[in-house]
Amino acid sequence: MTTRSWLPLPAHVQQRGAELLHLQCWLWGCDIRRPEGNLLLEYGFSRQRPPAGTAGSSAYLASLAPDTVIVLWGFGAFCGDLTKGGVYLKRYEFSPVFVAQLNAQRLPWSPDQLRPTVLPAATDAQQRMHRQFIALLEWIAQYEIWVRDACGLDYRRQCIAESTKCSFRIPVERLVEEWQLLAQRGALCY
Repeated sequence: MTTRSWLPLPAHVQQRGAELLHLQCWLWGCDIRRPEGNLLLEYGFSRQRPPAGTAGSSAYLASLAPDTVIVLWGFGAFCGDLTKGGVYLKRYEFSPVFVAQLNAQRLPWSPDQLRPTVLPAATDAQQRMHRQFIALLEWIAQYEIWVRDACGLDYRRQCIAESTKCSFRIPVERLVEEWQLLAQRGALCY
């Protein structure tokens, strides 16, 4: 995926966003594997698995508003309208790109199936993408508040402790605030 971001973010915002998104994707994976039950399904997401015999990430889809959905994968997140397009954030990068549309009946299961494209030059399209970008960041903060309320902060600490390959530098106690701060910084970048 080589399409450049339509929203140039300062380097420090991109770096912090990349760290947060990597951590968040790890945490969503923990929520999926939770022995007491899949938290994403409990939250209201529907799951689409890759076709049988195909390697890839399950896609989790939920409505945020009548014309806005959130799609989560192990490799990133999408917020937008399935037919008009939306914002995609790839894990490890945090450089928002525009994806023209997704098929709700057959969501991508690998990052190479997403087709980022150039954002239409119309100001209203750019404003809509910026709103969706901020909505995604704010939604993540709200989701983490829900997880804290539903499972407690010790659950999130346990999720971090399960990671043997990654050393996350963001304390889980600050996760909600970090996403909120990132949304505020992102709002100022347009």
